[in-house]
Parts: sequence; C-alpha cells; structure tokens
Amino acid sequence: MNVQKENDSSWITPPRFALLLAILTFVSWPGVFLGLEMFAFRDFGFFALPIAWHLRESFWHLQWPLWNPLNNCGQPFLAEWNTQALYPPALFYLVLPFPWSLGVFCLLHLFLGGLGMFFLARHWTQNNFAAAVAGVVFAFGALTLSSLLWPATIAGLGWMPWVVWLTQRAWHEGGRTLVLAVIVGALQMLSGGVETVLMAWVLLAVMALTEFISGGSPRVKICLRFSLVVLLVSGLSAVQLLPFFDFLNHSERQANYYASDSPMPPTGWVNFFVPLFRYETAQGIFFQQGQYWILSYYTGIVTVALAALAICRNRQVRVWMLGILTLFCLVLAMGNATPVYGWLCSHVGVFGLVRFPIKFVILPAFVLPLLAAYGLVKREPPVPNQKLAHYNYLWLVLWLAVIGLISGCLAWAFYGQPSNALNHVVFDNELIRILFFTAILVGLFLLEKIVSPKLCRWLQMLVLVLIWLDLDTHAPHPATVNSKLFQPNMSRTLPAPQFGLSRAMIPFDVLNTLTFAAHQDVAENFLSDRFALFSDCNLLDDIPKCDGFFPVNLKENAFLDGNLSEPMQDFLGVSEVLAIRGNNLEWTPHSTFMPLLTGGQKPLFADEAATLEDLSATNFNPRAEVILPLEYLGLTSVSNTAIVKISSEKFSAQEIDADVDASANTILVAAQSYYHPWHAYVDGQPTPLWRANYAFQALEIPSGAHQIRMVYVDWNFRLGLALSLLTLAGILILYYACPARQKI
Repeated sequence: MNVQKENDSSWITPPRFALLLAILTFVSWPGVFLGLEMFAFRDFGFFALPIAWHLRESFWHLQWPLWNPLNNCGQPFLAEWNTQALYPPALFYLVLPFPWSLGVFCLLHLFLGGLGMFFLARHWTQNNFAAAVAGVVFAFGALTLSSLLWPATIAGLGWMPWVVWLTQRAWHEGGRTLVLAVIVGALQMLSGGVETVLMAWVLLAVMALTEFISGGSPRVKICLRFSLVVLLVSGLSAVQLLPFFDFLNHSERQANYYASDSPMPPTGWVNFFVPLFRYETAQGIFFQQGQYWILSYYTGIVTVALAALAICRNRQVRVWMLGILTLFCLVLAMGNATPVYGWLCSHVGVFGLVRFPIKFVILPAFVLPLLAAYGLVKREPPVPNQKLAHYNYLWLVLWLAVIGLISGCLAWAFYGQPSNALNHVVFDNELIRILFFTAILVGLFLLEKIVSPKLCRWLQMLVLVLIWLDLDTHAPHPATVNSKLFQPNMSRTLPAPQFGLSRAMIPFDVLNTLTFAAHQDVAENFLSDRFALFSDCNLLDDIPKCDGFFPVNLKENAFLDGNLSEPMQDFLGVSEVLAIRGNNLEWTPHSTFMPLLTGGQKPLFADEAATLEDLSATNFNPRAEVILPLEYLGLTSVSNTAIVKISSEKFSAQEIDADVDASANTILVAAQSYYHPWHAYVDGQPTPLWRANYAFQALEIPSGAHQIRMVYVDWNFRLGLALSLLTLAGILILYYACPARQKI
C-alpha cells in the first residue's frame, strides 16, 4: 500500500464520520430515540433506572442526594459513585422527560465513544479510514452494546478514548491541551464507571512508562505533565472521590476484598471468533456459561484478524505494548483459573475494585479496534519481485487461517454433543459471521486495487456498514419494553409502607427465587420485579424496604440479606412481607411492627458474634432492650428501662427530628443504618451517636422533655467540594495563562 492509497480516506472527515455514526446509532435503536420503547432488561430495569429516578427526585426537591433512606434501612447514595450524583451530563436525564432521556443519555455516550475512538485512532495511524473502522468497532462492539444496561459503565466507556487521546497529547504538547485532558479525565471519573476509569488510567500509565523507557519524548516532561494531569483530575474529582473512599473503608470491600464470580471461561477466547460458543439462552438472550456480567464481548472476526496482523507485521513499540496488555487482561479475565488474578487482588488493592474478573475484558475490547486500525495501515512495503505474492495472497492467507481456526472451534464445540436447536443456532449464526468476514476482507482487498477515488469512497463506506451489521446482528439485542411501564406508583396494590413509618421486606428464600426465576417476556418480568420491589425497584415508587442492590454496601448491613427473625422485623418497622402463594407473589401484612424511632429500652452489652446470635433469636425483645457494643460499656449511666413519649417526628432523607419526654435517663433507638456522618443533637447540643443492635443507631437522652435532632453531615463531601472548587479555579487560571500553542 503506497502513501497515495493511504491518503484516499481523507474524505472521511470528523463531521462526516459523526453523521455516519449518528445514523447507525439511530437505526440500531429507533424506538428508544423516539420515546416509544425503553431498555428494561436485567440491571437496567431493576437497578439503573430506579437509581436515576431517585437522583432525579432529589434534584427536583433541591436536595443533595447524600443518603438513600429507602434501601438497606438507609445507606450512602452519593458516595456510591456509580449513581452519577455529581456527573454533569446527568442533567440531561434529570431535566428532560423521563425515562426517554435516560435511554437517549446512554445512546449518546455510545456515540461519544465511537467518535472519540475515531480521533484517537486517527491520531495514532494518520489514516481516516482505519480510524473510522476503529470508531465503528468500538461503538458497536458487543461490550459497548451490553454496557447500555449500566449508564455509569457506558458513560465511562464513552469518555475512555477521549481521556487516552488528550492525556497523551497533554504530555507531548503541554499548554491548554493539559486543561482539556483534565476536563475529560474528570468527566470520566465522575461518570461512575469505576472499572472503565481504572482501565483507562492503567493503559495511560503503561503508555507513559513505555515512552519513558524508549526515550522517544523528553522523559522529564512526560513525568511532570502526566503527574500534573493525574493530580488535577484527582483534585477536580475530589468531591466524589473522598466520600467514595470513606464509604469503601466502611464497606464489605475494606480489607483485601475480591470476588472470583463471573470469570471468563478458559474457552472464552473462542467467543472472539464464534460469539455463541458454549452459550446458554434466557428471555431470547444468550449468556456465556459461567459468567453473567456481560452478554458478549465480540468485536468482530475481522477486528481480531487485523489486530493479529498488526502485531505480526508492525514494528512499533506501541503496537507490541497494546498486544501484550491485551493478552495480560485476557488472562486476568479468567479469574482463579490462573494464579495471576488472585495474587494481584491480594497484593495490589486497586485490583479488588474490579468486582468480577470478566471486567478485565474492558481493556481488550478497547485496544482491539486500535490494533485493527494499525492492521490496515503502515505495513512494510513489499520487495519488488514479490509484489504479487505480497498483495494478492495476503488477504487469502488471512482468510484461510481464520476459517481454519473457526472450523476447528466449531468441531470442538459440537464434538460428542447431541444435535439440538441451540447447536443449529450457533452453526447458522457462525455461517453469517463467516459471510460478513469474507465480504469485509474482499472489500479491503479491492480497496488496494481500485484507483477510482469515487469508487474507493463507496467501497470504504460499504466496508464500514458491513462491520456494523456484523456487530449489530451477532446476537439478539436485549429486548425493550413500552415506556408506559415506567410510570410511578404502579406497585401500590396495598397501602404501601411509607418513608418514616414502616418498611417492606423480601425474605431471603423469596429473594433467591426472584433472582433465579425470570419470565420469558421481558415486559412481564419487569412488571413482576416492580410489584415485588425487587432489587431497587422500590425507588420507582418511593417505598422503603430492608434490602437493596448496590455494588458497595455498609459492612454491617450484610445480615439484612438473610432471613430476619420476627423480633428484628418488628424493630425494623416491617409492615409488609412478600410471600409466594403457588405461582403468585403476594404482599402480606405484618401488624406488629414498631415505630422507626423508639426509646426506653434497657441497654445490654455484647461482642459482635454474641450480638448477631441474640438478634437472630426469637426471644429478643427490641421493645424492652437494645444491644450495644462492648466498647460502650461504662459510657452510659442508663441501666434499666424508662417510659418515653415521642411526638412530632419528622423524617427527611438526611434528618430526623422529634420531641421526646423521658421519665429517666434512657436510650433512644433509631432503626436506621449506622454510618459515621450521622450526628445527634439534644436541645441543639451535640451528643454521641452509638452503634446499636449491630448495625443501627442509638443515643442517650436525659430525663425530661427534649428536642432531638439527627442529621447527616458528610465532611468528606464538604472537603472534597472545597478541593474541587480550588482545583477548578487553578485550571481556569492555567487555561487563560497559556496561549493555545504554548508548551509548559
């Protein structure tokens, strides 16, 4: 391929590629764009959408969403990070009509990621067609499409190529490019896509180290500028990071935590060539055996073939680095099948943030489109007398090698297995993949032969569309449902529990049944989940309950997922319990529930194990006794019960107020999760707030009439906000102090 040929793609300008990407995105999901349909499959319906609704409710009530009082008897919300409470583009679905705006929000980030990959690949390869191929592959790759189920993940992926592109430019160019890199880095950080953020900065660190060692750029400038970008991104994101790390320190992940669930199977590499290899099916969707986080990570057979070609034929250090990093992440994705993953999670704490090993496939899904772009350009020129063999047989040899590999995989898949409908689906699907692969390869071959610029442009467009079709049809899309199913207050069949008064509860055995039993129809399944208040669906109807579904949870709240004893149900204010009657779900009343704020109990003291044992016993009496940790022994003078009258209770998301009249010094108990940012005041004077009944709150009050106030004050959030504002001021000064082309 000569230089003239490589420049034949100059007609693919950024605006033209953006238009093509927008058209393909709309054609893939027209119902979502038009507001007729909405995602509801799996986590989107029972996690992402309720979280977005709760954030929207907080926004319109002009309240910082620091605390979620409706799940897990209360838990941090903003500190959860992937709730996107501080992500500026989230204003799109906070302000515009819901849920249409949330679906479009996700698709716009898919578009953003494809456009960013175009700029990054063009910067690296200096070839617009190769960059367009990378952009289409990344935008419509299976991992990106599957990530539409999680607004935080798709947002993190959308910003990922922009972060890599502008940060690398920043350590080369300095000046205002540093500011741009910091802004996109902070936007990705605030998006809540924890794993995508981690992968982006791992890739950048490896790139910076590679350039530092190779000496291709001034080493001091690389170190200083890269460190400055990291420092400013951290400072600008401090308002989110400080509450998150504080929450993490009090969560179940606090000490060498890592999960080996959902690893890539040892045969998972085959799915890059045979996307439905050893898959299972449910609700018309295919799942890889052994892992259920992502539906697929297929990037197209031609993408993998071109990536392998780039590694074999390209001598650039960057290409080899990307290839090694891809293989390393694929090894980590297999989890405990190899010793590498467990060792890293045990010795390098940051790896424990990647909850499931399969999430390490994020980086290969990002890198493979870039390697494919390198496979299309900058190949070594052929020796003159070998020109025919070099050009005419290159694509044929590549096609034969890949077809041979696919044939071996199919033979392996079907060997010794009885023929069934799923086998035929896999075989038919793979025939279509082979046809697409062949057609795309023929198109790439013809692009090296055609001299007509007009015909070359049409052929390049055809190749891009074929790549999109291959990716878009490799497996069924998650079904969408009618947007009307997301109307509020659809679950209130009985007088539902109300915030500040009572809660609903799903027993563990019922929850387990709901988790593993799904209707074939997605709409019916979603309605069932809403009625059952499954996961976080209760947020759609503002109904408080005892459990919830979040990536990070307070450590002590883990016992809420089990079967609570009758006395604990009373203590937690459970007024409704979900039961299974035959094939139906039914909410049954629980009439003996207590108010969420009680007083006069006799304090008992026990260690953690004894406390959990007592709370599980049927003879525990929360109306007459409260269990405090042993370290509080001697801190209170209360030794017996007292008569307490509580009136004028006012519950809000982050404050509890009440008037209390006690016959003697006593303990006031709140059936709300204990977390250190909660502070207590008696008649305006601060008083210690204690952990009670293992995971809840209590304070001592003197005899007589008093005003009680409990308020959530997150000093990490306030400190982070101050640091972020100071960093923002510094960034603005840096931007206006540096001319556009000035190096610093």
